[in-house]
Amino acid sequence: MGILLAIGAILRYLLNIIPTAIVSNPIIALYCLAIILIRPNVRDTIGIGIVAGIISALISHSIFPPANLISEPLGALVCMALYSATRKHIPVAPTVATLGATLVSGFSFITVSIIVIASGFISAPGEGFTVGAFIVAVSPVIVLTAIANAVIAQVLYIPSSKILMRGAKGEDVQVRPEMMKDESDDPATPAFRFTGFSYTYPQGTAPALTDVNLTIPRGECVLVNGTTGAGKTTFCLAAAGVLCHEYEGKTVGTLSLFGRDVQGYEDMGDIGRKVGVVFDDADAQLIFTTVEEEVLSGLENRGLESEEVKTRLEEMLAFTSLTDLRYREPHSLSGGQKQRVALAATLASGTECIILDEATAELDTAATESIIAILTKLKDAGRTIIVVEQKPRELAAIADRVITIEGGRLTKDETAEAFFATYTDEQQVSGELVDTASVARPCEPRIAVHNLVHAYGTHKALAGVSMEICPGELVAIIGENGSGKTTLVKHLNGLLRPTSGTVTVCGMNAADERVTRLAGKAGLVFQNPDTMLFEDTVEKEMQFGMKNIGIDPAASQERIAEVLKMVGLGGRLSQFPRAMSRGERQRLAIACVVAMKPDVIILDEPTTGLDPEEADRIMHILRSLSEAGHTVLMVSHDMSMVARHAQRIIRMDSGTITSDSTRIGGGAA
Repeated sequence: MGILLAIGAILRYLLNIIPTAIVSNPIIALYCLAIILIRPNVRDTIGIGIVAGIISALISHSIFPPANLISEPLGALVCMALYSATRKHIPVAPTVATLGATLVSGFSFITVSIIVIASGFISAPGEGFTVGAFIVAVSPVIVLTAIANAVIAQVLYIPSSKILMRGAKGEDVQVRPEMMKDESDDPATPAFRFTGFSYTYPQGTAPALTDVNLTIPRGECVLVNGTTGAGKTTFCLAAAGVLCHEYEGKTVGTLSLFGRDVQGYEDMGDIGRKVGVVFDDADAQLIFTTVEEEVLSGLENRGLESEEVKTRLEEMLAFTSLTDLRYREPHSLSGGQKQRVALAATLASGTECIILDEATAELDTAATESIIAILTKLKDAGRTIIVVEQKPRELAAIADRVITIEGGRLTKDETAEAFFATYTDEQQVSGELVDTASVARPCEPRIAVHNLVHAYGTHKALAGVSMEICPGELVAIIGENGSGKTTLVKHLNGLLRPTSGTVTVCGMNAADERVTRLAGKAGLVFQNPDTMLFEDTVEKEMQFGMKNIGIDPAASQERIAEVLKMVGLGGRLSQFPRAMSRGERQRLAIACVVAMKPDVIILDEPTTGLDPEEADRIMHILRSLSEAGHTVLMVSHDMSMVARHAQRIIRMDSGTITSDSTRIGGGAA
């Protein structure tokens, strides 16, 4: 929303060159688009309008700029009301909502301005001013602006709704009286009851969930198991009410949350009082400037008295071991600390159930144990817990049941005791690890780091790191959260520059080279592939990076086809990337980097959130790349994967390398 308002402000500022009493306001189109996409409640809608009004008032040279403080909140409310009334009935609902909002905003602005002039607060704009002439003069500007804003909002809505999984394909669900029945006070009523529940995404052609029948009693801890792309995240989104209230896809069957039909809840805010969700990417859930503010946001939304808010804040910070971090900026914390903050903010809302979708996927052992300790306390307190986790062994002590989802169907529902009686995660590891310094490695280093220091303010993230890596090596960099792993690899492609020391990549001094030139030699695959994928097709994703380093994609179609085939995505050039499974998106992200033919390929947590089979597939791709002569570095917390596949393991702690081992007498698994 902030980005949309900023764009609108820039356009509005540029339009100030027009010397008129009323200037067309594109901010309206963009705050309407924000309202249409996120569908906020009344209070938040008014807040959006007030922010838009302040921006407009500050940059406007209209007859009475403060009038925007009244006209924009009114416009925002009209937009919300019109879109809510029309969105399930006509495909041009964004047009109608924005048109109405602009007209109301414009004419309310005129009304306020006339009242102020008539009261003598400000002088009339010029001699011979009359109200009638003023209205006649400015009305065409308002009408034309309304039409332009409506077109802008409708055009921008099409790609935006596709990305956010919203659109006109949702079915028109009638909220029947029985849906409003609320049995949440009855402790015998289950937390969740799925009955013949199926769901198809707006852009989907086949159901993502099919005929799910499941009852989860209150106070139970349920582990959700299944391969990558099986439908586990979709199940979590359904249980959280997101699918029915946000995505507008096609729903069949029924789902009740704490004794009330999911459609009977007013909105996500209403559901949020019962169910909270923590995803694997904590950064996406943290929006405030301090840890304390994150937790306070959940408490203040409950309408508690100020004294009770203070008391519960202290309790929640202590419960999640965040008291010492209360004044820290969330984005300066380690991965495990961020997840604790996200969990605390969710729990502060007073939810009876917590859903965690791969919440420990990017965490080291210590951070994972801290999250599980919190979940144990929640279970003891009688909370309902649903957890998606690719490393189920870590939850064996608290899980009551394990359900397995395959192809969108619930294929197994068993006790945790029965599941873990047959579950195994032990795999054979070959070879012996010895100190790299004792191994003869005659080569011209492709990467040479000498006495590298990097400081964030007064904090030294790297404190004198030195290493050399040869062509064809597959190297894993391991260590606890905050040990300096990601900071180190970001120096290899110029995303960070040394505070002191040297970094040489393929003969280039990384401190001096342009990022675009380094990217042609050292490609980085981020831990979340979605931060790299934003085009409409697989083909365009592949072409994007190639264009950036001067490769003509039109002359490289054979290369693109070859790389996609290598990662198991051959013949899928026209597919929409975000419709792929997490594992497929990870492989596509790798393919986008490999297509640029870098000598060095760097991957940050390449197997995060993947099932063992998909993770092995990724690792075999990396093995084939190293055998082809690429230098492959991966940052990882998955020690089992590292032990089975890495040829060399570098361990970091507190910004230094504490061990460097090479495997001899065996190959990768």
